[in-house]
Amino acid sequence: MKYAVIGHPIDHSLSPVMHNANFTALNYKANYEALNIPETDFHLIKEIIDEKSIAGFNVTIPHKERIIPFLDEIDEQSKTVGAVNTVKIKNGKWIGYNTDGIGYVTGLNQIYPDLKNASILILGAGGASKGIANELSKYVDYKLTVANRSKQRFKHWTLDINKISLEEAEADLASFDIIINTTPAGMNQNKDIVIDLERLDVRTLVSDIVYVPFKTPILKMAEAKGNPIYNGLDMFVYQGAESFKIWTNKMPDIKVMKDAVLKHL
Repeated sequence: MKYAVIGHPIDHSLSPVMHNANFTALNYKANYEALNIPETDFHLIKEIIDEKSIAGFNVTIPHKERIIPFLDEIDEQSKTVGAVNTVKIKNGKWIGYNTDGIGYVTGLNQIYPDLKNASILILGAGGASKGIANELSKYVDYKLTVANRSKQRFKHWTLDINKISLEEAEADLASFDIIINTTPAGMNQNKDIVIDLERLDVRTLVSDIVYVPFKTPILKMAEAKGNPIYNGLDMFVYQGAESFKIWTNKMPDIKVMKDAVLKHL
């Protein structure tokens, strides 16, 4: 069997490292590769996937919304979020799923078991934010708060959340138990921090969905202030584990998957 991840650029992706380690551990005869597909070639996606006889694939930036018109079905999570990160091909049908929110919350719940009573601020209003907010809303009693530079991004949000600006979030920062950065600020060589942490309470858990670098600028700053921090490695591993279950109906070896990524990092 063949599986893949599609995106652009894609050479940084550790999905092949993670999935191939899992296949080996389970003696599952398959291989997983990264396919770089620029936006200009995306209209050929059906031909590219069919030609390679791929049975399922992951979708990463910038194609999570672009893939939807090519799908025959999408699950409820994908409909709510408006983005797909996993595609299963069954009897010629392309079926879309979104495992990002499940992946993040599965990991977060292990290090912060009292999610039910947490007051949570999510920074950014893109696809990842929406997926995480949708999944977190199943766990928490308090209304979630999402902050974005422009409130225009909330136009197509149907989730019942508090929608605020980054300036409003900064002013009320001390009231949150968990702060989650879903913006690209801090990725790769980017040194930006999306929000001023001056009013941060020392008890607040500060999280970033990025795992490369292992500590983004916002996590480094929070750690320097004495706050607990949590990066996006577990989200990456657990969303991959969910994808594997969708494709194969088998249970993955999550420890092997995580160890493979850590070793590579």
